Amino acid sequence: MRLPKRSRGILLGAAALVAGPIVALTVVAAPGAAVTAVRVQPPVLGQNTANVVGHPIPHMLRNHAPIPPPATPAPAPAPVQHHTVYRAAAPAVPAATYSPNSVEGIITAAANRWGVSASWMISIARCESGLRPNAYNPHGPYYGLFQFLMSTFTHNGGTNIWDPADQANIAAKMLAHGQAHQWSCA
Repeated sequence: MRLPKRSRGILLGAAALVAGPIVALTVVAAPGAAVTAVRVQPPVLGQNTANVVGHPIPHMLRNHAPIPPPATPAPAPAPVQHHTVYRAAAPAVPAATYSPNSVEGIITAAANRWGVSASWMISIARCESGLRPNAYNPHGPYYGLFQFLMSTFTHNGGTNIWDPADQANIAAKMLAHGQAHQWSCA
């Protein structure tokens, strides 16, 4: 079975993440030596930690010459003074209100039910169908506000392709579940 390039890349990346630490421990550890986990503490300023003996760390890190402590400690930086800047709050943009029976009102209700942006859904429907619940595109064939394929619509729980509320609920459900890629206008 041949996988798409993206899937092969994801699988190879996951394999590298799993195999990488195993290969690193095999290369670093001497043959026959036990490998133990080491908890590394951050060094304290001025403390020489480069030549610690007796810890099970790779030999290439233990055999370096000690790092001399700094001659004089650096002076502490002056405290930074923060200035508070007060800005006038931007005026709140009121959400568009639509009649509950309008196409925009039906889409807004579905978007609120599924926790999706109503303006995003309205812009998708405007792009796909011009906000016409009875729109039809014979090239798919695609139907309704969101230009569903009939199989997609019914697979996601839709029952009446010509009902704008049913269309809006199915579209909102799909968008809430990360299926925005189904629309070129999304």
